[in-house]
This record gives sequence, C-alpha cells and structure tokens, in this order.
Amino acid sequence: MPHVRRLPVALVAVAALAALPVPRATPAAAATPRSPADSEHLAHALFAELVGIDTTHAKGDAKAAEALIARFRAAGFPDADLFIGGPKPDKMNVVVRLHGTGRAPAVLFNAHLDVVEATRDTWTVDPFVLTEKDGYFWGRGTLDVKGEVAILSANLIRLRAEGWKPTRDIILAFNVDEEAGGDANGVEWLLKERRALVEAGLVINHDAGHGQARDGVKLWNTIQTSEKAYATYSLTTHGPGGHSSVPWRDNPIARLAQALVRLDAYQFPVRLSETTRGYLSAYAGRVGGEEAAAIRAILANPADALAAERLRDSRVVNSQLHSTCPVTVVAGGQSESALPIRASATIQCRLLPDENAEEVLATFRRVIADPAVEIGVEFPPDPSPPTALDPAVVATVERVTREMWPELPVVPVMSAGASDNVFWRGAGLETFGVSGTFVDESDLRAHGKDERVPVGAFYESLEFSYRLMKALAGPR
Repeated sequence: MPHVRRLPVALVAVAALAALPVPRATPAAAATPRSPADSEHLAHALFAELVGIDTTHAKGDAKAAEALIARFRAAGFPDADLFIGGPKPDKMNVVVRLHGTGRAPAVLFNAHLDVVEATRDTWTVDPFVLTEKDGYFWGRGTLDVKGEVAILSANLIRLRAEGWKPTRDIILAFNVDEEAGGDANGVEWLLKERRALVEAGLVINHDAGHGQARDGVKLWNTIQTSEKAYATYSLTTHGPGGHSSVPWRDNPIARLAQALVRLDAYQFPVRLSETTRGYLSAYAGRVGGEEAAAIRAILANPADALAAERLRDSRVVNSQLHSTCPVTVVAGGQSESALPIRASATIQCRLLPDENAEEVLATFRRVIADPAVEIGVEFPPDPSPPTALDPAVVATVERVTREMWPELPVVPVMSAGASDNVFWRGAGLETFGVSGTFVDESDLRAHGKDERVPVGAFYESLEFSYRLMKALAGPR
C-alpha cells in the first residue's frame, strides 16, 4: 500500500545552429548577473543540508523530504500547498505549489532527491558533507542533482517573499528513486496516485539539461527534447564442467569471450533526428579539425562508416549518433582447477528513442552468430517519444540565456543517459530539460568519486533559474 503523510492543516532551425558564433570569454566589466545575497545564502544552506543527508537507495529520502517541507513551511507556504507522500515510508516525494492567477495551465519544475552510493575511502572529501575548495562544491549529489533541488527551492521561496503572482501556478516536484528506478520511482508514483498534484501544461526537468563548457569556456546552453532508452540484456553460456586437467573443446568462458569481442566491435547504424542534427551542427562549429570534418561527413551521409569510426573515441558525439550497448559485468567459473559450468555477461544499452526492441535482439543474434549463447532481456526498454520543440518555450529559454550570457546560443540535445522525463513524456506532458548549470565536458563526475560542481556555476544557475521560472510562469 502507498504511504502518504497528510500535513495537519517550433524547432530551432538546424541551418542557423551551424552558423552560431564561437563564444568568447566574457569581459570582467560584463559580469554574469547574480541573485541577491540573502537568496544565495538560502540556496547554500539548503544545498549543504541536502548533501548532508544520505539519500542513497538503501537509506531512502524521507529525512530530506521532511527537511524541505520544514523549510517551505517556515517560509510561509500554507500546508494546503505542501504535499509529502510516496510508495514506501522511507521513499517520499515533495510537491509544492505557488498559486498564480489560473489563466494558464501550471508549469512544473522537477528534480530528484536520491543519489547513487558513495564510498568514503574512495573520495578525497566526505561525500555527505558539502565541501567548498578549489572553486568547487564537492559532495554526492552536488551535480546530480541536489544542487538543482536547492536552487529551485530557494527561488520559489524568493518569489513568494517578493509577493509575485504569476499567470500560471508554479509547481515544484522533488521525487525519490530516479537513480534506482524499480517500484519506488517517485514521478511514476505521483502520476499514478496523485496526478492532480502534478498536472501541468509544461514540465521543466532540471536533471535533464545542462550548459556545456569545454576547456573552461562556455559553449551553449541546452534544451533537452529526448533521451535514450535504458535497457539491460544478458549473455549466458553453459558447459558440462569437469577437471581442468582434461578440458573439453568447448569452454563456456571462451565462447562468451568470443561473443563479447564480436559485440564490442559492432556499431549500431547511425540515425539522426532533428535534435541530434542541430546539436552536431553546433558541435562541429566549435571543435574544428578532424573531429569537425568527421561530424560534417556524418551529417551529409549518416552511412559514412569511416566518419563514424573516427568519431567512436569522441564519447559525447558517439553517444548522439546511434544506440550503444557496452558490456559492463562479466562472471564465470567456480574454481581455478575446475572447468566452468556457466559464464555470463551484462550488456547495458542506451537505445535511440525510436529503436525497435525486437530488432535489437535480432541484431545481437546476428552479430554474435552463435546459437549456444543465450540472450536474455533483464530490463526491457521503455522509450518515450521526443518532445517537439515549442517555439514559445525555446524563445523564452533563449531570451533568459542571453540575459545571463549574451553571446551564448541555446542548442537542442538528446540525453545519452536516462531521466524521469520518460515518465512525464509518457503521461503526455510537454517536457523539456533545462537547468543553466554549466559543466565542463572533461569534468563530468556524476555517479563517480569526488562529484563536484563549480561554485560560480551553482550561483549563476540560481539566478538563471529564477529568471526562467518568472518568464515561463508569466506576469500577473
């Protein structure tokens, strides 16, 4: 049974993207706008409080959810506009509403409260203490995505304190178990059990879009329109076993290894969407050299195998071109002096949104070319269709981006990873990913050790998100 705690009382033109200007360093005299000091202090306090609460799957997020409710209540939000509830006692979601005039459907901003595990002895700092050093905030969830939860919360509190009344209600939805998935995903639960609380005309997920930087220079802000589908497969081989001194010709581990080598060498066909064409056109305009030439060759002819091979080591670009299915776990054998009875491998795929699940299995069978290798589906794909770029939303994101960073364009992007947008889009809600937090592509530490976000990027995103919330919710 679900557990609920009731409180007591039009697409950017691809051709234009290809001609975007190369960004230059911002002059010191034109500093990026910052939020008022009291708003920054509140955002930092919320950030530190949230990072300090272990919200890994084993611990749950109820404590963090209660802490947020206490913050909103202290800021004057009535209990009628606060909700805490979820699928399990330790798996709680938070929904907060700032009422507008009701002349247009609500706009909902989303981020998740849970984080992946972190082992203290592998980090240089305590992962569950917000630490500021070397120009960064360090800690588990600083990038994925407790920083965004703090930013959204501080901004809604700021808007209420200012007495601002929007055209559209603003809803914040902070959910549990985005990282773990399974039967406790908060967005899935809210849509099924409390749909009215999160019904909105527009969803902006702060976990699904970031500003991109390279070598310390901002390239562009992004608006996520689609994401790859998460899918997990298994390969298994069997043998009779026996003593290692009298081996059989057929060894399950060797057979599995041959299958993995074939699969690792294979690349799914390149297939480009309007979003990925726009993104790659912009990317080629920034990087130059052989990488840009290969990207342009792919844009001209997606079947150019040589260009695709040249881009295989460009991980960001390669992930945009096609579905990917690397091997992530291998196990086999039971003793060094015994022939293996069983060997297995896990294949973790990120499939293009329109990839056909049956064709993926058929591809595995064809590439592996060994009927003795069993192929299992451990986690089937649950794709969501891309969201067509709404010209009004794009124009708003572009305008606010220019206010913050005058020379930066906005580029559509398909996320290589997964987010809760699969549920929002699956429910028929217009959904995009935007955050305004800039991260250098060489320093992506989400899910890894020493996760961190630049201090300046956090405070810039605070002001960007404040302006975007006002712009999307509309004036009185």
